[in-house]
Amino acid sequence: MLMSIARGVAAGAAGVTALNAATYLDMAVRGGQASSTPEQSVEKLASTVGVRVPGTGATRQSRLSGLGALLGALTGTTVGAAYGVLRGLGWRPPVLVGALATTGAAMVAAAGPMTVLGITDPRRWTADDWLSDVIPHVAYGVVTAATFHATE
Repeated sequence: MLMSIARGVAAGAAGVTALNAATYLDMAVRGGQASSTPEQSVEKLASTVGVRVPGTGATRQSRLSGLGALLGALTGTTVGAAYGVLRGLGWRPPVLVGALATTGAAMVAAAGPMTVLGITDPRRWTADDWLSDVIPHVAYGVVTAATFHATE
């Protein structure tokens, strides 16, 4: 089981790289700005547990940005680890089914807490918002499932 979890973490990390690449490519092609929701999530989580991210101005913003990116990487590797657990328990879907499952899990793991915290509401997203979210998460899901499969 530990080997399956480790492969899941590695596959999730590869998926995070694919998600980031797809996000940055989308920003480069369409000229969109980076989402501020990761930073808002860090700020809200810190406030909820009674911690303040130190600094002021650009220094504090850089910390929030870095912590937001780390939170995203943690989410992606955690979803990968969960995929590894399921594989370790005997679930053996085809790569495409695994990709769809990890895509959905990553979207819920990312947007779910932000929705609960009141940072975003997917029910109010535009088609463009959904496109900007779905495409990188599909890249994540495909790369995560394919990477896990390649390590077996």
